[in-house]
Amino acid sequence: MKDATTDILKRNSLSVTDSRRNILQLFLQQNASALRHADIEQSLQNIDRVTIYRTLQAFAEKGIIHSIPGSDGAA
Repeated sequence: MKDATTDILKRNSLSVTDSRRNILQLFLQQNASALRHADIEQSLQNIDRVTIYRTLQAFAEKGIIHSIPGSDGAA
């Protein structure tokens, strides 16, 4: 799984960091299921909230993930 995450990050011209690889690995394990910021925060307690937010923003800007608005207004 680490090789796939590294490949995806490099193909999208993103720095390969442990935080990015771990977050991306969570998405790959979900098999097309949505993840909320809180889900990621709970699963990866060693990564702070701001890093998760910025990583998700970078992934969305590069088209790696996309945002889905929830019924509560959160994406």
